[in-house]
Amino acid sequence: MRVADSQDSKAFDSRLAVIDSHVHLDFDEFDAEREQLVLRLRAAGLRDAVIPGVRASQWPKLQAIAARHGLHYGLGIHPWYCTEDWQQDIENLSKLLEERGDDPKLVAIGECGLDALHKASWEAQLPCFEAQLQLAQQHELPVILHSVKAHNEVLALLKRYPLARGGVIHGFYGSMQLAQRYVDAGCYLGIGHLLLEEKAKKLQETLVKLPLEHLVIETDLALVYQLKKSQFADKTGGSGLILHLLIEKIANLQKKSNVLVSEQVFRNTLQLFDL
Repeated sequence: MRVADSQDSKAFDSRLAVIDSHVHLDFDEFDAEREQLVLRLRAAGLRDAVIPGVRASQWPKLQAIAARHGLHYGLGIHPWYCTEDWQQDIENLSKLLEERGDDPKLVAIGECGLDALHKASWEAQLPCFEAQLQLAQQHELPVILHSVKAHNEVLALLKRYPLARGGVIHGFYGSMQLAQRYVDAGCYLGIGHLLLEEKAKKLQETLVKLPLEHLVIETDLALVYQLKKSQFADKTGGSGLILHLLIEKIANLQKKSNVLVSEQVFRNTLQLFDL
């Protein structure tokens, strides 16, 4: 594989193999076009993807979609869906993990974590997240973490429940100091569309300093669609696969080649999820 020169770098980048570490392909907004979308993503270089679970009612659909398209998945309860019935959801999750424990496509617990902005579910979030960390320990799986205005609480629980397989802090947007705390807790940093925003100066400054060995990349495609990021669609041939844009941005920040960045984050994702 050769490094492309400036004249053909755009075409070259579109052929780089990529793994999406966080894509909600099971969400209802994709029902009408999921088959075509997956074909476009594959054509754009998508080699594999991890579909996180967010609520119990969605798990069967998620598993069916992952199986149909040969993708990997996680099972979990997102903090927004931690309700007063969280204990029943955890019991169902525990049973499902026992039943599906030999499924090579099941690679993580999550999406789980804490979201202090979602006050309606806050009281249930803490015990629900704690129970999922215990399941991750029991089944030796990494976690896909959601943390909004709750980093101290999340990191405290990660310290209380150290995970052999670690995890990934999805949609990371923070300082170098915060990044290092998650790295010290055994986590990769999931870098997504926020890096492509002009106002994301703090994140860009962090990525100048952060070693590539700690990064994975993600589309969080449902969110990108909901936010109607037309500029991303224009730059990705309408696929929404922003991973090549992320690779290019990280490469520019770290003054490295696109190939080097893509290969490292590809290896990181394989290692994180044991793909």
